[in-house]
Amino acid sequence: MFLFSNLINLSSNFFNVYKFSKRVNLNTNILKYQYSTIGVRKYSTNNFLDNKLGDNPPHLFVKVVIDNPYENRDLITVAKNKVGVYIFEVLGKKDVYVGHSINLYSRICSYFMPSILNTKARYVLKYFNKYGFNNVRLTILILKSDTTVVEAVEMEQYYIDTLKPNLNIDLVASGSGTHTPMNEEARLRLRNQRGTPVYIYNTNTLELIYCFESKQHLYNTLNIHHVTLNNCLENGTLWLKIFLLTLEPIEEITSKNLIDQDQIIKLMKYYRSINSTFHPSSKRILAENIIYPELTKEYKSLTSLAKDLKGDRTTIREYLNDTKPGLFRKQWRFIKLED
Repeated sequence: MFLFSNLINLSSNFFNVYKFSKRVNLNTNILKYQYSTIGVRKYSTNNFLDNKLGDNPPHLFVKVVIDNPYENRDLITVAKNKVGVYIFEVLGKKDVYVGHSINLYSRICSYFMPSILNTKARYVLKYFNKYGFNNVRLTILILKSDTTVVEAVEMEQYYIDTLKPNLNIDLVASGSGTHTPMNEEARLRLRNQRGTPVYIYNTNTLELIYCFESKQHLYNTLNIHHVTLNNCLENGTLWLKIFLLTLEPIEEITSKNLIDQDQIIKLMKYYRSINSTFHPSSKRILAENIIYPELTKEYKSLTSLAKDLKGDRTTIREYLNDTKPGLFRKQWRFIKLED
């Protein structure tokens, strides 16, 4: 079930804007495919996708349409933490690309990252790198919240078969990051998977360097706070300004340089130390009280934290940078919140 009321403040530059004021029920007993059109400007051209989304898609969805998605990235937040299919369409032409994601917002926004665009690893990236997004329309088909990866792949394959998108090199949907059909073994593995894997990419070298079997595995191994991790996964924020964390493979990054657990721990410790040397007092810090959770608070700087807790800045910094073990005053854990 999706709630689309007061989702977003839409600019006066947009026309034909419809906003839901009530809950949209996407339970399986719904017969009609319900959709919303958000932020669509009027165009005089007839567009390829008009009336071409098919009459019998395999799953129910809510449709969101956004023109010039790069400039209107704020509208894409409607798809944050949502599962579904995204379609890029070049207006006035028949250039189309179809993809799926278990986190539509983060996945779509990855196309806007210069480090990924510049790879030109796939035809769609070469196109966007050359022509930009000004004449592009983004259609997002949001599925139910309990949709599985298998169902999202089925939905993508349906629209690949229906639209025959010319910007897709291979007309085969996959849940593994490779353009090969999903066999029954892969489907069963995805259905029975207990945890959601977390992939770590180095955006400097454009390589996959590690894959954790679950969020909990990552928490326990790298001591990253759940607030920071969710910010990276949901918003595409680079962890420690270099590492891209995702819940699914990034097909545009094809290189792998997988390292072992000891190496990933040492690597993250190294980049944490580098980041702590640059204006540490200006970093946002979460002070988590493990005894009295209601005292947990976010601070804009080390100075404001030390002042509020009446503590020594140097001592707090040692706990913050993991150079001093344990908890501050046996109850405070400090976590840097990367922007």
